[in-house]
Amino acid sequence: MTDKFNWQAVLDSWSVAREQQKADFMEHMYQCSGRKDPSHPMHGLYTRLWQDFCINEAGPVMRDRYFEMLEAVRLYEEGQLQEVNPEKVMITA
Repeated sequence: MTDKFNWQAVLDSWSVAREQQKADFMEHMYQCSGRKDPSHPMHGLYTRLWQDFCINEAGPVMRDRYFEMLEAVRLYEEGQLQEVNPEKVMITA
């Protein structure tokens, strides 16, 4: 018995905007990696972009954020920070 791939399910959940976001982010990773330079050994290749991004960009940021969160927890536990009511927090972009 052969299971057929459900193309209709793929099409029903397809988002042009989301696919464009993926393409835009891939281009961002490509530009940041230095691969646009013809002398780069991986010029023209998108291979391992995600891994490189995680190690070189996101990794260091998330590592630093981890320690910032640990420090915030320590300060809160010592009573040096007040609890924040999430309903009163305004997020601005």
